[in-house]
Amino acid sequence: MEQGGKSVGRIVVKGSVAAAAGLLLVGLASSSVSGQEGKELYERTCAACHGTSGKGDGPAGQYLHPKPAEFGVVLQGKDDAYIAKVITQGGAAVGKSPIMAAYKGMLRDEQIQALVQYLKTFVAQ
Repeated sequence: MEQGGKSVGRIVVKGSVAAAAGLLLVGLASSSVSGQEGKELYERTCAACHGTSGKGDGPAGQYLHPKPAEFGVVLQGKDDAYIAKVITQGGAAVGKSPIMAAYKGMLRDEQIQALVQYLKTFVAQ
């Protein structure tokens, strides 16, 4: 019986390790899905004005006055909360152009956070 108990114990430990590894992989997969989702959201929602490289040179942006901001400049030193506020409440909420639309209610919190993380990649460039 004790021999069987040790065997069961090893199976439980091995199963726990496998389960933990599986959870880690799921976590990694969802973070890259989130990164991919941020990029896709940006391309669908923001690139028309802000451009694919975040320089404010999108095709619709040329018709806007003032011109859309260059993310590499305007987001330097800004935290996630600031960027999320601009996305959810629009430019006027942070003293920027009221032309920047508010997306509150149009995007889920997870989408906003994915977009915030993607926008921060323009600062690093």
